[in-house]
Amino acid sequence: MAKRQQNPWLPSGGVLVVAVIAAVLAAILLNVYVSFLKSSYEAGSQVFLQMKRNVPKGKAIETADLQAVRIPKPLLESGAFAKAIEVKDTDSLVLKRKARRDLYQGEFLFYADFLADTSVKAIEDLPRGYEMITIPIKPEPLLQPGAFITIRGGFNVSPDPKKEDVEIMDVLYNVQVKAVGGSSAAIDEKRRIDDNVQIMLRSTQVKQLLQIKEALVTKSFMVALSPSEGATSEPKFATQILDLMAKSRAGGAPATP
Repeated sequence: MAKRQQNPWLPSGGVLVVAVIAAVLAAILLNVYVSFLKSSYEAGSQVFLQMKRNVPKGKAIETADLQAVRIPKPLLESGAFAKAIEVKDTDSLVLKRKARRDLYQGEFLFYADFLADTSVKAIEDLPRGYEMITIPIKPEPLLQPGAFITIRGGFNVSPDPKKEDVEIMDVLYNVQVKAVGGSSAAIDEKRRIDDNVQIMLRSTQVKQLLQIKEALVTKSFMVALSPSEGATSEPKFATQILDLMAKSRAGGAPATP
């Protein structure tokens, strides 16, 4: 009986088994490597909101308008996403809020891109023990009625009465802006020149703030936008500024202009 000749192009049984095992090992190693790359990418990364479709100015933002995008740590260190909105804040800060400008597909969403509240009134029925006060500020182009801010100011902290050492210090946290320049309407940032805001405080806090205002080296307060989580707590003075004012009254610090 003639011996069957094996096709030289086909591997033998043993070689075929080795090849299959090698392929399986390669697949496993590849999967491990990909998992390692993924974990390295996600370590220290954050997930931000990106526009999935265009949203015109004034339209309320909906879930379908948004998508989540993970940004790796090296890009975060550039500071470009310092005021971008994370996915975890979608429900509390973004959904049903009105866009303050035309938003376009592919853009990341920032705190300044929407109005936290467009129904705030400059004049309203004040609760007992509260007052509405106008304070001068350095114009902040992103400031809108309804926004929450931290109020800051420049103060002389020099121990030498003949010298001036101006330090910018936090004054008041968790403050909601009721109006800008006396108006509670949304403001076009390209035209805004108002340099005062209206805020509501307890009467005792109003007196404190007026005393602090007299101690300003700068002519106006400065404001910084802060997350709307301030809505859950009362405005609060910074401990550092209260200590400074106490020392000033006691004569332990120089009187400021």
